[in-house]
Order: sequence, then C-alpha cells, then structure tokens
Amino acid sequence: MKTRCHNCGTTASLDLLVSTNAAGRAFAEAFNVPAPLAPLMLKYLGLFRPANRELAFGRATTLLSEVNPFVNAGKLTFDRQTTDAPVGAWSWGINQVLAARDAGTLKLPLTTHNYLYRIVQGYDHRKHSVEGDEAAKAWSGTTTSGATVMLNGLRKPVLAGKTQRETWDIVMQEQNPGETADEAYERIKEKY
Repeated sequence: MKTRCHNCGTTASLDLLVSTNAAGRAFAEAFNVPAPLAPLMLKYLGLFRPANRELAFGRATTLLSEVNPFVNAGKLTFDRQTTDAPVGAWSWGINQVLAARDAGTLKLPLTTHNYLYRIVQGYDHRKHSVEGDEAAKAWSGTTTSGATVMLNGLRKPVLAGKTQRETWDIVMQEQNPGETADEAYERIKEKY
C-alpha cells in the first residue's frame, strides 16, 4: 500500500515507512505525545520541509525529539525561563504558528522551534484552552474582554471593539514593507 504525506511530501509504501530505521524512529517519535497533539505535531513538522524537497526522516526524528520531552514533561525551558506548558499550551501554540503560516507572516521553512517556544511561553490557561473556547470566541467573532493577539511572538491586546481575527487582519493590511506586525500594531493602535 502506497501512502503520501501531505505535510512532508514523501511517497512510499506503509511497510517501508515503518520498517525503515529512520522512518520507524520518526513515526514512533511523532506519536510519542498525547493523542490530541499528534495530528497537530505532524502539521507543524511540515513547516520544516525545504521547498521542492522532502523532509528527511532523520531530520524529522531530530525535530520531534527536541520538542517531545517538553511536551511530555508539561514544562518548557527556553531562553533561561521555565514555564508550565500543558498539552493545551502546545495545541494552542502550534495552531498560532499554523495561523501565522496561513497569514503569510511566517518565513518557511522553519529551522528551529524558537517561534513555537516563544508562543507557548505566552500561553495563559485563563485565556486559552485545548478546546479554545475563549480563544475561539475572540478569534471568530465574539469580542472577549482581555483578549489578545500574538504578533511576532508578542502578545498584544485586541483593538477596541475588534476580535482577534479582525485585529490580525487590520494589522496585516496596515503593515508596511520591512515593518514587523508588532511595529505596525504599535503605529496604528491609536486609530482604534
């Protein structure tokens, strides 16, 4: 049976993928996280795939083995800070990274996990959850008091009377060439 990974682009038989040593290790490492996180991890892994090439199994294994210990420990140590990082933080963080990719603000392919780590450090269980109830409301249309939006890894309050998505869209539209999303936000926030 042949299968093609929509994230890394490789095509091979399922038995070959599991029996190949590097592939087997990558496969095992990909599912060495809590079950709800596995599909998101695979999508995240696709962000490291070089343009016009497949992501090597050895590289995939290395990438996953760098993140998985933090995920499984529920704590992230990055930039000399240790932060609680439950499964919900990782789920929310990966979704934020994928949203940045979809918005075109993420330079691909990724080479490190630093962007994800910074986002996960900003996770607040009172504002974000695995189901994303508060974050989903703020993002999709219901303005939530105290809602924030991540811009270049920095948490900013949503613009007055706007949702996270509306704030994100406004900042992206107003952003000048060579200006970061954070700089654009600071420049336009007084208008709103």
